Amino acid sequence: MIDNLKTFFEKTVNLARGALYHGKFDKAGLLQVAGRIRVIKRHGRIEIGRCILWGGVKLSVCGMKGRNAILTIGDYSTIGDRSEIHAGSRVAIGKGVLISWDCVIMDRDYHGIGTKPERVLSVNIEDGAWIGCRSVILPGVTIGRGAVIGAGSVVTSDIPPFTVAAGNPARVIKRLDAKH
Repeated sequence: MIDNLKTFFEKTVNLARGALYHGKFDKAGLLQVAGRIRVIKRHGRIEIGRCILWGGVKLSVCGMKGRNAILTIGDYSTIGDRSEIHAGSRVAIGKGVLISWDCVIMDRDYHGIGTKPERVLSVNIEDGAWIGCRSVILPGVTIGRGAVIGAGSVVTSDIPPFTVAAGNPARVIKRLDAKH
């Protein structure tokens, strides 16, 4: 019974903390925030559903002059401790996505190479995908529905739906049964 009360109290505190952060988002569902998070927003929008954000999460949405950026996170998604999402154009995270701790997802490089401008390409993580701890998702990537990214992976290209990918750079190592 004491464990049930402790769980109830923690969830209540997380919901109250979520309500305090609610005003930082342009559109937000019922949030659970389990610790302090950082929200940086310039020239952009953040639309987030019913989600859980763990402590140390950083959401950075910084569009360029004349071009707003957008970050969308679907219902029932979870973002683990100290994970960072950087949107310079568009990062879309679907419903029921599980992002583990210390992950970095970015649609921009933050620098050009030589005389070339900074590369900014949308990132899409489709419904039900799982991202393992300390993974890095780079600009221009789509991770398919139900895909699993192994811990420590660097995703540089699209990952098909219902596959397991791992490594640096991440490669498909297994196909999953879509029914499960």
